[in-house]
Amino acid sequence: MPNENESAVVLGAGFAGLLTAGVLTKWYRQVTVVDRDPAPGEYRRGVPQGRHAHNLLPAGARIVDEVFPGLVDEMSADGAVLADVLSDYRLYVNGKELPRVPVGARSVHATRPFYERHLRRRLIDQDGLRMVLGADVVGLIGDDRRITGVRILPQEPSSSEETLNADLVVDAMGRGSRTPVWLEQLGYERPAEQRVNIDVAYASRLVRLPPQQDRALLIGGNVKANGHGLLLLAVEDGQHVLTVTGTGPATAPPTDELGFAEFLAAAAPDDVVSALQSAEALSDIVAYRYPATRWRRYDQLAGFPDGLVVVGDALCSLSPVNGQGMTVAALEARALRDTLSASRHDVAADFFARATRILTAPWGMAGEQGQPANLTQKTQGAMMRRLMAAAATDRTVAAQLVRVLALLDPPSKLLRPAVLGRALFRA
Repeated sequence: MPNENESAVVLGAGFAGLLTAGVLTKWYRQVTVVDRDPAPGEYRRGVPQGRHAHNLLPAGARIVDEVFPGLVDEMSADGAVLADVLSDYRLYVNGKELPRVPVGARSVHATRPFYERHLRRRLIDQDGLRMVLGADVVGLIGDDRRITGVRILPQEPSSSEETLNADLVVDAMGRGSRTPVWLEQLGYERPAEQRVNIDVAYASRLVRLPPQQDRALLIGGNVKANGHGLLLLAVEDGQHVLTVTGTGPATAPPTDELGFAEFLAAAAPDDVVSALQSAEALSDIVAYRYPATRWRRYDQLAGFPDGLVVVGDALCSLSPVNGQGMTVAALEARALRDTLSASRHDVAADFFARATRILTAPWGMAGEQGQPANLTQKTQGAMMRRLMAAAATDRTVAAQLVRVLALLDPPSKLLRPAVLGRALFRA
């Protein structure tokens, strides 16, 4: 049942914004979602990475079902592929395939427009929901204590600036978020930014594999330990999203047909290369480059206005290689729900504290660029290398490693004697 708060505004109609808006409909009488794209489309300009492989991990799928009950089953019935995070995958670590052990938790695989289409359909059925599309966000409205709304400018010719008042504003505008600039304009400090330079380049296309090929074939990781990454994910309509990756300019995958085929042959297992040679190409090859991960540390600011929170890539953009972005956004949506359940005051401070606890583990998986490792970090790194080596032959270690990577369990689970002891013995 909504509290006395009247209105919330969500900036951004991507996965993070739509799911967060779904949470807010339980707490606010009016929820307005603003997006610069003029109309929902198959692939939106606001999601430049939209044509590449996406993975909603089990933890994220559970939250989607909490916010919109039964939606995962609806997506499955409409063609999305549900896959156990280990037994339905062929996962490789340092060129070695992990044993395919049932973990008992399933990811949801689909194209990015498919996820957004189903979230949007459920969201617009909610009472008090309003979509404002084709409008640019110009800035925040507020004072030295709290944010009270946003200024928007519709893209139609001769349009004039409009004001949307709100008890809560949520920035879900992705990596291009201008909240740091807007806060500075209101007299606040910009947040510090932590960065990890990863320089990952992508090339992707949709394909249809031969009929005899296992439709649930899911491959991920550095198959041949040569810096070439591969994701082949079964999605809706009997399609697969084929994404190849390289790190650094020397291994950026090409987008011409011959170069793409040669890169793929160096990245994929031989049987998959053979199957893809007979596959039907359903789209052009598209490229995308991801230079660095970035965490804007709003939680560390000495002063931050209430009435504003930042979620998804606008807060922290993680390495897409790990496929954790949408799931982290879902975890943040649940954290905002828990914040609103606990108190209606100091929403920003409480939310950012919860978000920091969520982000610490996946951020740590990418490392800290340019920071010298202390003894503890060196020890942890050595243990992780042994765990990853042991996972190639030990089912228990493999299952626990994947549960941590899938954000089902905290990294501390890898240090249990039943897991770490096996890794040390194997090593």
